[in-house]
Amino acid sequence: MKTPSRVIRSNPKPNRRVASGRSPILQLRYMPCWSVTLALLVGCVAASAQLPASGTLSDRDWPLFRAEVGGIEKLLRSAPDTATVTYQMARTWAAAKQWPETMHWLRKVVDLRVGLDPSRDSLFADLRGTREFDAILSAVREATPPVLHSNPAFTVAEGDLAPENIAYDQNGKHFYLGSMRKGKVVRCSPIGDCTQFAGSLGTVLGLKVHGGGLWLLNNADTESALIDYDLASARVIRKYAVAGSGHAFNDLAIAASGDVYLTDTRASTVWQLANGSAGLTRFPGRFESANGLALSPDGRLLYVSTFPDGITIVDLKTRTAAPITRPAGLCLAAIDGLYFHTGALIAIQNGFMTPRIARFSLSRSLRTIEGFEILERRNPLFEGVTTGVVAGDQFFYMANIQDDKETGFDPIKVLRLHL
Repeated sequence: MKTPSRVIRSNPKPNRRVASGRSPILQLRYMPCWSVTLALLVGCVAASAQLPASGTLSDRDWPLFRAEVGGIEKLLRSAPDTATVTYQMARTWAAAKQWPETMHWLRKVVDLRVGLDPSRDSLFADLRGTREFDAILSAVREATPPVLHSNPAFTVAEGDLAPENIAYDQNGKHFYLGSMRKGKVVRCSPIGDCTQFAGSLGTVLGLKVHGGGLWLLNNADTESALIDYDLASARVIRKYAVAGSGHAFNDLAIAASGDVYLTDTRASTVWQLANGSAGLTRFPGRFESANGLALSPDGRLLYVSTFPDGITIVDLKTRTAAPITRPAGLCLAAIDGLYFHTGALIAIQNGFMTPRIARFSLSRSLRTIEGFEILERRNPLFEGVTTGVVAGDQFFYMANIQDDKETGFDPIKVLRLHL
C-alpha cells in the first residue's frame, strides 16, 4: 500500500535525488529505520571496466556512512530475516554510489535464492545494462520461474483508478475498490459493471466489509481516518480521525467481536478501535513499516507485516509482540496484503521481492510457519499487485493497478485464485 505521496508499498520504494549546487547531497532513506545524509564530491574513482565510476565520500561523511553500515551489520546478526537486511546493505552501498561493494552484496542476495529482485529498484539504475548487473538479474529470473494458477474474474474499465485495495460483500455479491488517485470508492458487479459508491475522499487505502458496513482508511493532508459507510445507503455512519501529516492509515482487519485493527505505516504503529469505543487507541511499541495485517480465527493473534522481521505476531490478550518463527530460507520481505485462510497465511509480496502470492502454513499454535508454497509468481499481467480479498476458497486480487503510470492505462484485471 502507499501513502498519499506514493511512499508506502509493503516496504517503501526508494526516492533518491541528488540536489544541485556545489556540494550535491544524497539523501539515504533506504528503509524508515535508517537515515543519513551524505555529501558526494565530484571526484570519482574507477570501479571496473563494466561498472560505472564510484562516487567519493568526503572525510566528514565517511564516518557517518561507516556508522550506518555498522548498524546494518549489527542487524544482520540479530534479524530473523537476514535476507532482507542483506538486500538493504546492497541498497545502502548503492545510495552512496559505491558500486563494487554494491555488487558484492547483491551477489550475496542472489546466492540466498529467496526471491529478492533488484530489477525494479531505482537505486540500482546506474548499474542497468552492465554485464555484472545483467548477470544478477539473469540469476534471479532463473531462481524464480513463473507460477501461474490464476484465472480472470472480471475487468474494470477505469484503468487510471489506481485501486490499492479490494473488498467483497458476500451478501450483496459486490466488490469495492478504493482509488488512490481519484478520491473515491467504486462498487463493481462480478462481471465488472462499476458505479461510484463514495466520493470526496483523499487517498483511499484499506477496505473491509463487515456486517452492513464498508470500513475504509482515508488519508488526506491534514488527517488520516477510519470511516464506516452504510452499504445500503452509502452514507457515513462514523468517522475516527487522527490529525496531522505524520500518519498513513494503510490496511485493516476486523474481528468477529467488531474490534477494528489498522496499520499506520508512516507512524510505524498499530491502532485499535474497540467495539463501542469513541476513538482509536494506539498499541504500545513500534511496528516498523507496518502494512498488511490479519487476525487468527479466534481473534487472539494479530499478524502484522513489518521490517525487518517480515511478520510480527501480537498476542491481543497480553499485548506482547514477537517475530513469527519461520523455516530457514523463507524470506518474508515486502508483504503488502496479508490474510488468514484455513490454518495458513496468504501473502502478496511486491516491492523488491519478485511479485508473488504465497501461502504460509502454520503450526497448531498458529505462531510458527511450518511450510510455504508459491501460488502465483511472475504472471505476465502483473503491473502493480498489492492486495486481494478472500471469498470462501477463492482469492480475488488486482493484477495491474498501474500506480506508477501517468498515461497509457490498461483496464484493471481482477484475477481469481483457488485456495
